Amino acid sequence: MPPAMRKAIDVLTAIGLTAAVFFVIVVANSFLMSRGNYSHGFNLWYGFIMRPDILGTIPLTALVTTAYVFWTKARPPRL
Repeated sequence: MPPAMRKAIDVLTAIGLTAAVFFVIVVANSFLMSRGNYSHGFNLWYGFIMRPDILGTIPLTALVTTAYVFWTKARPPRL
């Protein structure tokens, strides 16, 4: 697998994990509310994830984080 594809998969994995963690937090919080249920939590999460600013921020954060990790791995260790 080419290195660029491996990095792209790392970025997509980070995006998916971020969305999944936020999903768990929102749905669990919805169950704790007096009138909350699974569908309300899902609709709240889906509405948040589909906002254009969030759709831009999640991949940008994943790209910057992945680039930083690869940059620190490429540098020789400082003593």
